[in-house]
Amino acid sequence: MNAEPTHSTDWYLDHLANDTERFASLLETASTDVPIAACPGWDVLRLAEHVGHIHRWAEFCAANVRPPSADEVADADGLDPFEAENAPDWLRAGSVRLASTLRRLGPAAPTWHPFPVDRLTAVWPRRQAHETAVHRWDAERAVGLEAALDAELAADGIDEYFELAIPRLLAREAISLPGGSLHVHCTDVDGEWLVWSDDGAYRMIRAHQKGDAALRGPAAPILLRLWGRDSGREDELSPVGDESVLAAWLSIAGM
Repeated sequence: MNAEPTHSTDWYLDHLANDTERFASLLETASTDVPIAACPGWDVLRLAEHVGHIHRWAEFCAANVRPPSADEVADADGLDPFEAENAPDWLRAGSVRLASTLRRLGPAAPTWHPFPVDRLTAVWPRRQAHETAVHRWDAERAVGLEAALDAELAADGIDEYFELAIPRLLAREAISLPGGSLHVHCTDVDGEWLVWSDDGAYRMIRAHQKGDAALRGPAAPILLRLWGRDSGREDELSPVGDESVLAAWLSIAGM
């Protein structure tokens, strides 16, 4: 299966750079021991460590067409260890290195990644832009800043969630798909999807079609709800139809 990102590599990498800088700036000005609601047991500093390591891990996978070994992950010359005392610049450095590698390789280069689609580098700019944006949102929300997500990026994140996240979960975990169909409709930007189970096989189309349940609203709170986040904007969402079907689809949240 081939997953074609909606936007260009540069578009995703511009978002990656912007969200990384917002996260790094937060580390310089806010308390880093504040807990992250969506990541139990983690605080802001631990979340920054996670994001920076994911950037380095993705860069290694793209550059070497394989995942790093356990020894390479632990090796200071491999993914370089977290520098808590220099966390903002450490976070920035990983993002810059990732973006440089992805631009050099181009979207059609072979790569390794864990998703059930063709192993082309085009997956990485999109995945890392969304990973960074949502976790930047987590951090800003935690420290009481006005967190927001770009609507176009959020709509693309919904698309990626249905195209990559759910198939990956199905491939690695024994989860049961809901019996009914779900229609998701963005009201502030273009974006509509229908997802359902066909004799246990996952199906998704981008279309305006009636489902057993529907969720309408702005792209950002829809994306955050799919990822199990309390966005504070739930009153902007309009659930319709079978409540049990909607609840079942929303309970899948995760990557």
